[in-house]
Amino acid sequence: MFVDGTEINANGKVNKVDRRAELAKLITSSTYVDQAIVNRMWGHFFGYGFTKPVDDMGPHNPPSHPELLEKLGNDFRSSSRDLKQLIRWIVLSEPYGLSSRTQKGRNDKDDPSLGEKPMFSHFYLRQMTPEQLYESLTVATEASRAARNSDEQEQAKMQWMRQFTIAFGTDEGDDTTTFNGTIPQTLMMFNGDLIKKATANEKSGFLERISNDQKLTNAAKINYLFMATLARKPTKAEIDWANDLLTARKGNPVAALQDVFWVALNTGEFILNH
Repeated sequence: MFVDGTEINANGKVNKVDRRAELAKLITSSTYVDQAIVNRMWGHFFGYGFTKPVDDMGPHNPPSHPELLEKLGNDFRSSSRDLKQLIRWIVLSEPYGLSSRTQKGRNDKDDPSLGEKPMFSHFYLRQMTPEQLYESLTVATEASRAARNSDEQEQAKMQWMRQFTIAFGTDEGDDTTTFNGTIPQTLMMFNGDLIKKATANEKSGFLERISNDQKLTNAAKINYLFMATLARKPTKAEIDWANDLLTARKGNPVAALQDVFWVALNTGEFILNH
């Protein structure tokens, strides 16, 4: 008998009753399983689910948007629980497309980090996971092109990821990876091998290719670096700052571009999902 009173064949022989299959039927017949999956996926993309914490659902902890959670849960079930379809709904939703900027008196009080339920009136700033950060760095710096094969790429990734592994010391020996901006992690971002290689003017490297492109002006090269790292062009203040770097480097454009690239990769704008 299951906790809800549902009884199944008491015979212990598998050819008479598959208890695991019966348990699966019980779980999937519940509407709560659809809402639980929706809640977790929503929390994955927004940083917060409809309940806080995301794995505590029930009458004692009502969701912030019950109608939306129920609607998404029903649609998810109707779509044969297609996770790709659910992801499309979430990332194409209006809340996901909102800016992370807040307006005083309008949505500046919506801050779930203070313990309040999220209202999703703006996009909540959150740090990338170590995996996301690594992949973003390799794409922005084209570091993956330097690896000869997939095994080499995976080995380099695992070596880099170990710097973010935190052991919880539980009875199961659990550990996790997190980028929470500790001093060692920050120093690793400043001076780590991946950043060093990215900002080095090595032959056939990303920065060497940009700095030696005779078709690009210095301003165009700076624009290229900002687009590669921050997906936007530099502001006037940032252009002035880059020109100051060029002056400080005594007219050495390669050295100035190295400085610009290093700073862009270490900005909060690059590290944060906003």
